[in-house]
Amino acid sequence: MLLAVVLLCGCDHGKRRTEPRPPQPKLSFVALDREHQRLVRDYEPVSAAMTAYEIAFRDWRLGRLSQTDLLARANAYRGVVRHARALLRGDRATGETRQAKQLLVSALGARAGALVALPHLRAYNPLWNRSESQARAGLSVLQDIRDRARLIPLPEDSVS
Repeated sequence: MLLAVVLLCGCDHGKRRTEPRPPQPKLSFVALDREHQRLVRDYEPVSAAMTAYEIAFRDWRLGRLSQTDLLARANAYRGVVRHARALLRGDRATGETRQAKQLLVSALGARAGALVALPHLRAYNPLWNRSESQARAGLSVLQDIRDRARLIPLPEDSVS
């Protein structure tokens, strides 16, 4: 009797069953490469402008640059970061590439936050470090996808 009660109570009579989703179509090699190249193209201005910003930051830390000049350069760099973030958010990403895109978008959000936090290094450092690690993780995800698809690797300095 107890077995019958358990079987009747535990059965949903097929109401919760779901059909398995059909597999998502895989992108062609060309389409996957274009998707990745678009993400990298939208991120690259951040990497290109970063060297000048890092030199200014170093000079400020060494007392060779005024705080006002540093903040002006950080604000200019933040404009590049925010523009790249807006472009990346609008980019289409499918499959595993979505994870890489999200990491890159998050990295740029943390970087913009770090630049706003200047000159307060206690707030700046964790945000800046997070931005660097998320950017590296995003690039690693893209490289892993490209390795499995046997596509040419992305330049390491395209995302920094």
